[in-house]
Amino acid sequence: MNDIILSTQNGEPVASSRQIAENFGKEHKNVMQAVANLVAENSAAKSMFYETTFENRGKQYPMYLMNRDGFSLLVMGFTGKAALEWKLKYIEAFNQMEKKLAQRPQLSRSELMAQALIAAHDELEHKDKQIAELTPKGIFADAVSASKQSILVGELAKILKQNGVEIGATRLFQWMRDNGYLIRGNRSDRNMPTQMSVKRGLFEIKETTVVHSDGHTSISKTPKVTGKGQVYFVDLFLGQRKLGADV
Repeated sequence: MNDIILSTQNGEPVASSRQIAENFGKEHKNVMQAVANLVAENSAAKSMFYETTFENRGKQYPMYLMNRDGFSLLVMGFTGKAALEWKLKYIEAFNQMEKKLAQRPQLSRSELMAQALIAAHDELEHKDKQIAELTPKGIFADAVSASKQSILVGELAKILKQNGVEIGATRLFQWMRDNGYLIRGNRSDRNMPTQMSVKRGLFEIKETTVVHSDGHTSISKTPKVTGKGQVYFVDLFLGQRKLGADV
């Protein structure tokens, strides 16, 4: 693999453990274990890594995203000429992504407040607490809807499960395809939001910059559920659950 793919998490560029494993010639499970060891050895490292998942052939697998500091800490011990070349490529990719992020317009005060509420919600989820017990539903719904933060479909499945809806990422993808929210069929835009979904503000298409080894860039596209979409689907599934419908 000759491409470097960076995405963003909480407004900063991040790299994935999966791609690092491929680029540096490591087993992904070993990279995952190395990250887990770093976090276990020093609590300060927790802020450098973010646990998430990726999909492969319809199944979800664990993966870490890491910021520049996490990347530097992880690959510090990687040696060899090839490893040095990849380190330099990643540093350049981080620099380019940070430059692009710095050029984006700043969020308004209300948008920043909404994102703060979302961050608090995410923190509570990690502690396995129900947000409904701590924050009025209406306030949370307004904050999520106003927020610029969007999430992966797999992360939405986790939120639904925490609210008592027994559905995983694979089933949720299938349900969204069957019900016209995502494009179905064996085509290049499979699992991309339908025009109806985008027009209603339920999804956005996240474009990730891919830096190729020859210096040119391309765009990778990922469907993400908007704040409005999160509220919509949670309300929809909880309503169906109360009615005893099969989801």
